[in-house]
Amino acid sequence: MGLANQLAAKGFVTVTFDMRGAGRSTGRASITGTAEVQDVVTVCRWAASHLPAPRIVVSGSSVGATISGAAIDQVEQVIGYVGLGYPFGWLGWLFFGQHKEPLLNSKKPKLFVMGERDGFTSVRQFRNALKLATGRIVTHLLPKVGHFQMERPSFDATLAEKIGAFATSLE
Repeated sequence: MGLANQLAAKGFVTVTFDMRGAGRSTGRASITGTAEVQDVVTVCRWAASHLPAPRIVVSGSSVGATISGAAIDQVEQVIGYVGLGYPFGWLGWLFFGQHKEPLLNSKKPKLFVMGERDGFTSVRQFRNALKLATGRIVTHLLPKVGHFQMERPSFDATLAEKIGAFATSLE
């Protein structure tokens, strides 16, 4: 059914898009995701003005989590953030480190979901990174789950439940 469809079935308005150069999207991806942050801002502003979505919870998975997180305070209608498998490990910092400060410094509520066996971020790195965060932080560690496993359809219901509960708590 897909995560976005499961959230829509729970009554949430959902918008998905491929980052530039991915899937059916045109353009070329940047190495650090800086241009893609502006794409997230553009999509959020479009959603706020064209859909019955006066309040937005922005979300991303893996690299998309770093990119969407950097946009959190650039759109007034964004009231919260969901990061799935945010790469807090050294490789993530190397390529996308410039995106961490806007997210961690934002006072907006944040939900982070990570697998305990994430190959890019250890549980220790995850917890240490979030010690630097401001605002309300909610975390969920999925036992015996790796980084890419969370993107499998078998995890859609679990993620939709956690995201739905978090989004509802913001209302």
